[in-house]
Amino acid sequence: MNGRLKTLLPTITLLLIFSLDTLAKNPIVVTNLSYRLVINADKGTIESFRSTISGGDNSLLATSQPQLPILKIGLLAGGTNFRTISSLEAKKITAFKSNKGNEEIIEIRFDSIARLNLDAKVFITCPQDKPFTYWNLELSNRTGMWISHIQLPVLKVPYDANPTEESGGKILYSMADGMLAGPLTPTMQIGAWLGSKYDTPETWRTPNYPREYTTQMMAYYNPSAGLYIACDDPTGLPKLIAPLKATDGITMGVGHYPAIKNDVKYKLPYNIIIGTFRGDWYEAADIYRSWAEKQPFCATKLKDREKLPDWLLKPLVGVAFPMRGQADWDYPAAVNSEYTPATNALPYLEKLATGFNAPLMPIVFNWENKGPWVQPEAFPPLGGEAAMKSFMKQSKAKGWHPVLYGDALNWVIEQKNTGYDGLAYFKKNGGDEAACRNWDGSLYLYPGCRGTRMFHTMCIATKTARDMVLEMTRKITQLGPDVVQQFDQIAGPVACFDTTHGHSPVPGPWMTKDFKTLLREHVQVARKVNPEVVIAVEASPPEIYLQDFELWDARTGGSGEMMCPLFQYLYHEYMVGHSGFLVNSVNDEALRASVARAFVSGYFLNFTLRDKGQIHYEWDDLWDRAVPDQTAIIDWARRATAFRENIARDFLVFGKMQKPLKVTNVPKRDFGHGKEFLVHSTTWKAPDGRTAVALANYSDVAQKPRIELEGTGNKKIKVQVDDKVVNYSLALPAVLELDMPSRSVGLVEIEKP
Repeated sequence: MNGRLKTLLPTITLLLIFSLDTLAKNPIVVTNLSYRLVINADKGTIESFRSTISGGDNSLLATSQPQLPILKIGLLAGGTNFRTISSLEAKKITAFKSNKGNEEIIEIRFDSIARLNLDAKVFITCPQDKPFTYWNLELSNRTGMWISHIQLPVLKVPYDANPTEESGGKILYSMADGMLAGPLTPTMQIGAWLGSKYDTPETWRTPNYPREYTTQMMAYYNPSAGLYIACDDPTGLPKLIAPLKATDGITMGVGHYPAIKNDVKYKLPYNIIIGTFRGDWYEAADIYRSWAEKQPFCATKLKDREKLPDWLLKPLVGVAFPMRGQADWDYPAAVNSEYTPATNALPYLEKLATGFNAPLMPIVFNWENKGPWVQPEAFPPLGGEAAMKSFMKQSKAKGWHPVLYGDALNWVIEQKNTGYDGLAYFKKNGGDEAACRNWDGSLYLYPGCRGTRMFHTMCIATKTARDMVLEMTRKITQLGPDVVQQFDQIAGPVACFDTTHGHSPVPGPWMTKDFKTLLREHVQVARKVNPEVVIAVEASPPEIYLQDFELWDARTGGSGEMMCPLFQYLYHEYMVGHSGFLVNSVNDEALRASVARAFVSGYFLNFTLRDKGQIHYEWDDLWDRAVPDQTAIIDWARRATAFRENIARDFLVFGKMQKPLKVTNVPKRDFGHGKEFLVHSTTWKAPDGRTAVALANYSDVAQKPRIELEGTGNKKIKVQVDDKVVNYSLALPAVLELDMPSRSVGLVEIEKP
């Protein structure tokens, strides 16, 4: 051997070994009939996740996904010193795949993330016979810092390129009654009520479930494929589950809040489920519903509840009237002598009850002593305690069921429309020491109702907050309503970062635990005063509280992204809902549209009054505009209410909403929140297995909707539009055209298999 070559051989060998060692590892790939998941073994990132359903090959993630970490961790070093680290900062990354039965399991280890004493293991279990992957996490935190939140997995879906309404992507999420946003563009609104939520470090510091978001699921889909995201946590631990706007797409945010410090081995107590599906939001909701129905929060359906009063399942129309002011925010807010004391409202309500031909659920608005929604300085009520009790007694004697609202965990310190200044009272009674604090140390202060009402939300871990809520509950119930809605302004706790309240200085399991106990105490206090009182809540409640409420004040208040009855689709069999009087203010047709939405969604109806006992367009609208056609709206409501009770009861009261049969030949109208059909429709299954389509034509002209009936064989079809009944015998599949006059309701009932 050449002497020089012999001398260089050890060096060449070392260089070769080094080169081989630094070569990129092969990616980890899992493929089945539904998806293809590719993990970068060097960086521990998601290279791609593609749907392969029905032989397709459709990308579901943004082009920037390979550059994103799979895991982010928020840390609190003390005070307001927050930082976020990512799995890309790990000193060492190890990824491998193993097999267990029909499952492939990917394990990714991240050692010394950001050069800290913090290690993580991400596990991805991939059953070969399911379209889902199951993600979990183990953490070893020896940093001495609090884990303020965890993002896992970090996923981003793309904005649409030149979308149309039909071709664009859509995102389903569970804010309010349900939201469906799309097409996906950088200028869209998504993630917040009539606004957007953004992917920022501050956003991740506070959970939104279980509070304004009611379920643990989201979905993204386009005409080719869909991405399903959920958590299988039956205990309702705090999470952030929301679409968040980013520069190059929408982050499908999944955040976890363990509130751990110096925990050598922490394991996420539930799985994150990432999967594929084909179809629209109903398919995604069906996946989630099949899991949810087996959980403790779905233990008892509405029809099986022992303490549910009969009147809640009978014909009923809600009617709200303000004792002071025209809306919550107008000022100065004069007392309305027509409705104050509350007994003055009785003649107006009597007239409406006659017109509706149904008992009323009178809702007394703006009754608080110091101003609309002012608590805890709410008593005695306007008009005096004796008059309010008399109103309740007389209402119930007429077969009505009156309601009083509270203001949840909110302590109002200012109401501009009455000049109320409650700051001194707030401080004197320890409110400043018990209020929630933001991550920056400031008190949580919310400018409600267009800035006219300022309030601090109180921390549920404090005795002051709990005493305030329970005292409000007790005093409201003592006034004699059949329904107490103390948890207005959404049911659930606000995150608190205070260091003196006895909880961790970051959001965590304490939030769910403490709110559950407060809710139980709230029910106990109310039922000690009135054992038969109904416990209600504003907006759809988080699913884990399904068994704690009987009635909810719905927020299906528009069309477009706001007309997505996700909560009803999932949980109609477990609670009674009535339609919130929101976003009806364009014209009479739009007001009727709100009735149509409520009818087909299974709610009972709800209206608000202006002066002289007249139905108004909505509760948050001044009285300086034209008055709706009273005869027309009362007639429409009367017929819809009677039809719901007498014809469609098995479906709209006790039924289970289904993926809708296709209804065509119906034009659309835009009332300001996106286009909606002039004939609203939904499909239902009765407890005995019968299927029916509920329809409501709220327009000023007759419509001829066509229902595409699915199935095979001959079936008997019963069609009823208003009081006209026609029976058919059709060979399925078939298309059935209906004649629906202006302002009509209908039901198409299909013989059960």
